[in-house]
Amino acid sequence: MAGVCSVYHGFSLPSVFFSRGTLETKQALLKKALSCVSNEFISLCHPGDVGLFEKCSTVLHVHHEHQMAADPFGKIRSANVGVVRVSRRELEPLSRFYEEHHAEAWTPIQFEAGPYYCVKREGKIVSAAGVHAVTPKIAQLGNIVTDEAYRNRGFATACTSAVAADLASKGRIISLFVRTDNAPAIHMYQNLGFSKKHEIAFLVMRKNA
Repeated sequence: MAGVCSVYHGFSLPSVFFSRGTLETKQALLKKALSCVSNEFISLCHPGDVGLFEKCSTVLHVHHEHQMAADPFGKIRSANVGVVRVSRRELEPLSRFYEEHHAEAWTPIQFEAGPYYCVKREGKIVSAAGVHAVTPKIAQLGNIVTDEAYRNRGFATACTSAVAADLASKGRIISLFVRTDNAPAIHMYQNLGFSKKHEIAFLVMRKNA
């Protein structure tokens, strides 16, 4: 079986992903992929692939996430939440919002991948959602963040719904990752029509010398 291994540079750290392949193929592909990585990197991989990374890197952090998907996606409308699309001129305040709220996966280049929607209060972004990556067939949602003072008001649901509906209208399957221990977020996504598809391991690693 042929294998595919990608190195993605849209996150704050390089990211190594496997899509398929035998054990031997993955070993060869990983060796090649790590030649493109200088120091620290991340991977969202099948739990069974963790051992591959442990042989060639030091694992600094690991937790587990659910991959969830909604196909088709049904938008939830809320009359009480005003959601607006983030314009290019608002990229700087959006980036500042994510930095202030420690959104570690955010980099401004992700704004180029697809739409971002937000809720504002007194002219300031208090909740936002967008994407990590978009292909012609699949959109990967991410950077779903709400200021702690504005939680439990449906803002994250409204932002996520707006982003997903925008992308789904173009025929894409909508996917996302969420930590397995984040019960409130999982509940929100299930209410939006997402269901659990796979469990994956999220690794932060340092390449061995």
